[in-house]
Amino acid sequence: MDFEIPIEIIELENNSYHLLVKCKINSSQEGDLVIDTGASKTVLDKNFVDIYEKTEQDEAEMQSRGLGEGSIETQMGKIENFQIGELIVENFSCALIDLSGINEMYQQYCERKICGLLGSDFLLEHRGIINYREKNLKFESF
Repeated sequence: MDFEIPIEIIELENNSYHLLVKCKINSSQEGDLVIDTGASKTVLDKNFVDIYEKTEQDEAEMQSRGLGEGSIETQMGKIENFQIGELIVENFSCALIDLSGINEMYQQYCERKICGLLGSDFLLEHRGIINYREKNLKFESF
């Protein structure tokens, strides 16, 4: 089943745009995700997610990197369910990192808080298509 969900395009600074989409975590927590096609993995803010199961990959110390940043301590976890629009993923595995620094920037420029980054792994797996003109994110069925 194909479906579209609305995205919000926000301008953080002059000509610096970010795309936001609503999500629901564990059927109860709602938040905004930044659509980040340059992020290889979907990550959630470990300060936002209340309940998750640590996965075995936690035992090895994992590190994430962003452009212009040093290493960021990363945990791998599994949440009961992750929902974007009509798409619900049960037992969703993702990276959990501290997004406090990013949230400080969002608070400063647009008085918003984000709960994570929707990465290319999720977009590729679910055939995500961003339509800037219509301001939506379409997921195609297989």
